[in-house]
Amino acid sequence: MIKLDDWLNISEVDDGPFFAEAIFQRKYAQSAPDFPHHVVAFLRRVDGALLPASYLHFTRHEDVVLVGGGATDGRAFAQVPPEVGEAIRASGGLLLRTLRFGFRKYANDCDAFFGHCGDPRAFEVDMQAGFQPTRVEHLLAYWHRLLDHERREALIDKVATLGPF
Repeated sequence: MIKLDDWLNISEVDDGPFFAEAIFQRKYAQSAPDFPHHVVAFLRRVDGALLPASYLHFTRHEDVVLVGGGATDGRAFAQVPPEVGEAIRASGGLLLRTLRFGFRKYANDCDAFFGHCGDPRAFEVDMQAGFQPTRVEHLLAYWHRLLDHERREALIDKVATLGPF
């Protein structure tokens, strides 16, 4: 039986580009954000070396947190035992686990989390994590606090003015 804590570590890192530039470039063909907050999922190889395998960026914006830049490097799975990869997939995958880590870590910093998603595969993971579609195309919200309808609508309007992030 695989104990994922022996093979997977999800952490906030100060220098996101140092750890995740290659993952971000591969997914988006641009540089990773150079401002806080970066969350990286690391896989441990058999020799003990840690590999950055998944990345998410959490940006505080007034009373919400914007979640973006989700990227996973599937090539990292080739460097760990197959049963580790199978256990991670069975647990929902790296992006789901990284989202949940960020939701816990930054829960006290905001009234809600927002994501912008147009990718069908990422959308599935976002829904598993607890995001919900809003009335704005591609804009997702994760309501981790009880907020009345008017407050939710005001937050959606505020974040929608930012455009894709």
